[in-house]
Amino acid sequence: MEALIFAETLFYLTVSIAIIVVGVLSVIVVKYIIRIAQQLEKLSINLNDASEEARDRINEIMDRLSELPILSYFLRHEPPHRETHKGKGRGK
Repeated sequence: MEALIFAETLFYLTVSIAIIVVGVLSVIVVKYIIRIAQQLEKLSINLNDASEEARDRINEIMDRLSELPILSYFLRHEPPHRETHKGKGRGK
């Protein structure tokens, strides 16, 4: 009878310790996942800023090249075509 009580106590003790260990490990994993998500957000913002800067530089280069006499014929900026709506509807 005492062996059965000892076995139950030992079982409950090991299961309790295992649950605590799994809880601590899950908290650590969640902490690292949150940190990774924050780093990804910062990376996304940096890439967005870099792409805007690159776009501005490319537009500046195109403007400078379009000022050259030979290349101005090929690099002309054409105004966007505006469509006129000739019909029925709310746009009138």
